[in-house]
Amino acid sequence: MGGCSRYKDKRENLKKLLICTQSYALHGGVENIVNDLCLKLPQRGWETLLALGKGACYNDVERYRNQYPNVPIVEIDGVKGTRQSRVESLVKVIQKVKPDIVLSARLFDAYAAINKLKKHNRRIYFAVTIQAYEPPYFYDINLFRKTVDLCITSGNMIKQGIIHQSKLPANIVVSIPGGVRSPKKNVKQRSLGKILRIGYVGRLEQEQKRISDLFPLLQELDLQQFSYQIDIVGTGPAEDKLREKLKHWINIGRVIFHGWQQQHELYNKFYPAMDCLVHFAHTEGVTIAPREAMAHGVVPIISQFTGLKAEGHFLHNINALTFPVGNIDVAAENIQRLVTEPELMKNLSSNAIQSQTGKYSFEGSMDTWAQALDECIKRPPMPEMKMKPNLPPDGRLTQYGLSPWLAQRIRDFCGKRFIHSDSGSEWPTQSGLMTENFKTNILRFAIEYEKNLIN
Repeated sequence: MGGCSRYKDKRENLKKLLICTQSYALHGGVENIVNDLCLKLPQRGWETLLALGKGACYNDVERYRNQYPNVPIVEIDGVKGTRQSRVESLVKVIQKVKPDIVLSARLFDAYAAINKLKKHNRRIYFAVTIQAYEPPYFYDINLFRKTVDLCITSGNMIKQGIIHQSKLPANIVVSIPGGVRSPKKNVKQRSLGKILRIGYVGRLEQEQKRISDLFPLLQELDLQQFSYQIDIVGTGPAEDKLREKLKHWINIGRVIFHGWQQQHELYNKFYPAMDCLVHFAHTEGVTIAPREAMAHGVVPIISQFTGLKAEGHFLHNINALTFPVGNIDVAAENIQRLVTEPELMKNLSSNAIQSQTGKYSFEGSMDTWAQALDECIKRPPMPEMKMKPNLPPDGRLTQYGLSPWLAQRIRDFCGKRFIHSDSGSEWPTQSGLMTENFKTNILRFAIEYEKNLIN
C-alpha cells in the first residue's frame, strides 16, 4: 500500500503533456515519435498521454491500442463527423486531463480547440510538431501562429521555413532529429559478399516518398554485371500498385516484400543483413530509417531531398552516396560503385556507424524534447486569437447561416451523423486551405536557402 502511495505522489509531481493525433495510421515516423514520447518522457519529468481521434469508419482507437498496448491512450470522440463535434470533444478531453502543454501531431482541429480553451485558461500552452517539409502544415501554423507557444521540427530546413513563413519567434521553434536507438548486436563495417543486399524501409507512398522510383532503378540495376536482392520493409497506399509493377522481380526472387515490421525485427533481422538502403523522397526532416540503417553500418543511397544540405547529416562520399531527386541513373551508378570500389563501401560504412551519436541518438533526442517542453512553460503563454481564420462551412446547416454550435445541437436532437469517405476528412491532418501562391513561396524558400548554404 505504501509503495502505491509513493508512486502516486511521484506521478502527481510530474508536469503533464497531452499529445493529440489521429488513430488511422499505425506505422510511420510520427507514430514512432509520439509513442516513444509517451513511454520515455515520464522519466524526464513529463507525464504523457496520447489523445487519439476516433471516427465512425476509419479512425479506430481500439485497433491502435491493440498495436501499442503499453502506450497510455485517451479517446477523442469524433463519430458525429462534424468539425464542431470534433472540436467540442477535444476541448472536453483537454479539460478533463488538465495538461500543462497540448501537443498537436498532425491534428488540425487542435488549433481551434486550444484557441477556445485559451480564452478561459491563461496557463495552457500549445505546441505543434512538424516532421516533414510539407507546405500544408506550414500554412496552417501560419494561420494560427498567434496562439502557438512551441513548434518542434525534424530538421533545420523545416525550422527555418517555419520562422520565415509564419514569423514565429526563433526561440520557440526547435529542431529535434528523431533519435536512433543503438543496435542490438555488435556492428561491423560492410564489405561486399556474393550478392549485394539492398533495402528499402519506410512508407510505400508516392507524393513524398516517390516509391515508384524503385521500378526504373531495378531496370537500371539489371543492366549491371552483379547480383542483388532488394528487401522492402513497409506498407502504404502505393503498395498494391508497386507490387504489380515489380511482379517480374518478385517472381524471380529478386524483390521481397516483408510488410511493416516492428523495430526489434528491423534491428535483429533486416538492418544487419543489408549492405545499402535506398531512399527516394523529395522532402524530409531528419529522416529516421536511413539513420537507423547507418547505425548498423548500412550505406544510405539517398536522394538530395529538400533539407538534406541544411541539416548536413548525409554527406556524399563520406557517410552516404547521394543523387538528385528523381535521377535514377545516378542512383544506380552509386549502387554500382559499392561493387566496383570495395574500399568505398568499407569507408562509408564505418563513417555511417559513427554518425549516429549525440543529439542523433535516441536518448539524446528524448532529452532534447524534455528540455524544449521545460523551456516552453517558463515563458508566458500566448493568448487566444481574436481574429479566427475563415474556415469553410461545417455542413449544410451552416451554409444556411446557422452557427456551428446551433447546427450541431440540431443534428444531436435529430440523431444525425456525417459519415466521411476517407480517413483524412474524418480526422483532418490539415485545413485544406493552402493557396498555390503560398506553396510556391515556401518551396522556393527551401531552394534558395540551400543555395545560400552552398555559396
